[in-house]
Amino acid sequence: MRLIPSFIIASSLLLPGVAGAAKMEKGDMLDAIKVIDVTLKKRAGNMEVGYQFDLSSMKLGSNQRIIFTPVLVGEGDSIAFDPVVVNGRNAQIKYDREKKQRVPGAAQVLQAGKGGNLVWSGTSTLPYQSWMDLSYLTIKEDLCGCGDLQDQASLMVGVPFDNRPAPMAEITYLQPNVEATKARAEEGSAFVDFMVNKTNILPDYRQNRKELAKITGTIDLVKNDPLVSITEINIHGYASPEGKYDANKRLAEGRAESLKNYVKSLYTLPDRIFTSSATPEDWVGLRRLVENSDIADKTAILEVIDSNMDPDAKDLALRQRFPKSYAIMLKEMYPALRHTDYTVKYVVRPLTLEETIEVMRKNPKNASLQEMFLVAQSYEPGSDEFNEAMAIAVSTYPDDPVANLNAGLVALNADQLDKADNYLRKAGDSGEAKQARGILAMKRGSFDEAQRLFEEAKALGVASADFNLEVLARKRKLAQQNEE
Repeated sequence: MRLIPSFIIASSLLLPGVAGAAKMEKGDMLDAIKVIDVTLKKRAGNMEVGYQFDLSSMKLGSNQRIIFTPVLVGEGDSIAFDPVVVNGRNAQIKYDREKKQRVPGAAQVLQAGKGGNLVWSGTSTLPYQSWMDLSYLTIKEDLCGCGDLQDQASLMVGVPFDNRPAPMAEITYLQPNVEATKARAEEGSAFVDFMVNKTNILPDYRQNRKELAKITGTIDLVKNDPLVSITEINIHGYASPEGKYDANKRLAEGRAESLKNYVKSLYTLPDRIFTSSATPEDWVGLRRLVENSDIADKTAILEVIDSNMDPDAKDLALRQRFPKSYAIMLKEMYPALRHTDYTVKYVVRPLTLEETIEVMRKNPKNASLQEMFLVAQSYEPGSDEFNEAMAIAVSTYPDDPVANLNAGLVALNADQLDKADNYLRKAGDSGEAKQARGILAMKRGSFDEAQRLFEEAKALGVASADFNLEVLARKRKLAQQNEE
């Protein structure tokens, strides 16, 4: 249905010779309009307007005429659609006698009081404009036939069209618990060579100088950090499985003890922090090497390794059943099993905000998750610095539910939905985590899932869940009234 500017309505519908219109009171006839349906919808860049009204109860004098014009009213602008002319009996006769010459074809003409249903309906499609974001349909009453809609009585019909964006969902970053004691460890593995059947350390034997430097370098790294205190230095020796178990046990324990004493002699640290331990035969390491190889008889060899046989029986079975593979294992795998693992355990004192910022750049694992959170909170949420702090936290503590929740919320704020999904899968089942997953579902258009998650979050005491349920209701409405 085409649009008719108000000045055309005025000139074309001012029909002389019909008496009685001026006697109607302003606004009286609007009360007789019954709304059947009003639809306002945005579709494919257009505003679609549809309406249907029942005028059957409208009482007009025989010579009376009234004009109604539907108008879409928005913020700062409006537009009028095709009017309807409602005639009394004599007014209709006059209209018919004049063969409708005084009414434009776009106007709908109805006769009141004729009996049966008197329905006025219309549809219009027009390019969507920003002023329509908050708009409603109103009916303007024209008693005088002058076409001036500004000062006439009007009736708002239907539900207002509100296409303003929904507010942002409220998110809740979760503060981690305070870590009472920040116990940390630096670990490594060295391959210190010993003379056959000997346990004493020879620093200049083969590559020992280089391998010993691995151990002392790690100790020095921790020892020279003013923020930490070393609590234990453990040397753990391993031997390969060939030969007798008792002999291997003696060698592994003796070599670990000898290496511990050598390292201890290099430092002025309390004796009590130095400890040693040993694994006589590294069957776990052998299994890993075999599993990752393409050696012949791999499955059968693994069955022997995994069996309940004692170590000497396993070694004998491997030598006798798989002589060629055993020779390869002796040459290519067993040397890697003669290693020394070292662990330097230490505690980090509580850090100030400035110290935490520095530690996060150099050695982030020495900052607790709670200290990192405080750094993030010192910045504007959503800023690059805030997001970077949250990213460091989750990369340092990749399995922590709180770190993953907060990183997921950062990704949600940036509309990085797949990234948020990956984090939120590891965020646990707290109310805050459920709410975050609800926001993700809402952003993806899964409104029923979002509803369930927000209600679960509310049941778990998340205060902002009520607000997010309102946001969800708004999102649902916007989805219903917008079809792109």
